[in-house]
Amino acid sequence: MKKSLIEVIFMSEKRKKVLLLLQDGPMRMDALLDALNTNRQGLLPQIKILEDHHLITKEGDLCSLTTIGEQVVKRMSSLLGIAEVLDNDIDYWGSRELAFIPPALLERLYELEPCTIIEPDMSDLYEMNRKFSEKVRISESMNMVTTFLYPDFFDLFSDYMKHGVKISLIVSTELADKIMTDYRNEFRELMKKGRLNMFVSDLDIPFLSIAQNDHCIFLRLLKKELAFDSKQVMCCSQHARRWGKDFFNYYLENSRPFTEI
Repeated sequence: MKKSLIEVIFMSEKRKKVLLLLQDGPMRMDALLDALNTNRQGLLPQIKILEDHHLITKEGDLCSLTTIGEQVVKRMSSLLGIAEVLDNDIDYWGSRELAFIPPALLERLYELEPCTIIEPDMSDLYEMNRKFSEKVRISESMNMVTTFLYPDFFDLFSDYMKHGVKISLIVSTELADKIMTDYRNEFRELMKKGRLNMFVSDLDIPFLSIAQNDHCIFLRLLKKELAFDSKQVMCCSQHARRWGKDFFNYYLENSRPFTEI
């Protein structure tokens, strides 16, 4: 009796790694042996199981994924990637409010791997993360969706613009009202620099902020029931930046220009 596909894929580290290695294209046995640091005697029985379950084909010394294998590995890679993101700190991710993330982007949560969860010192709690800020200064642009402003926002944004950074800012309706009553002059001054575009979100923003520059994305999420938490997340892979850009565009499509300043 044949094993279930779940057993075939996940109950052997060698089989799992063979499938993941073959997703980039066919490989010869010698290359697989080197990549897995094993010998033929240890690998051939696992190759046979994968063949018997129609996940790979072996012609001579060349191993390839079948059409079924390609579909399985595509989804398997997503699952393993999401598991890696969550395993980074399952208590953090398990206690966050994530329902606001569009389903298509939630399915791509694995793209955030690798990411770093940061617990800032109390003295840094009301400042932009220094590492992210340094990356902004060497970027062409920064996109941010936010419900709050850092106390030094005027100096911070002015400095970014001095370095040639174009800023696109989407704010909540509550923050837009606060800007109009408390910070109108400051934002008028920033707008004169010609490198700031502002929008008001028509969607709820049940998080503190999510920002993206040319190098990283930076998330400040709330706990469930929208409880405050100081922890931050920074992810700097190419996939993470693409995820951050797509997230910003989703909010941008559901925003209107902030033209009242």
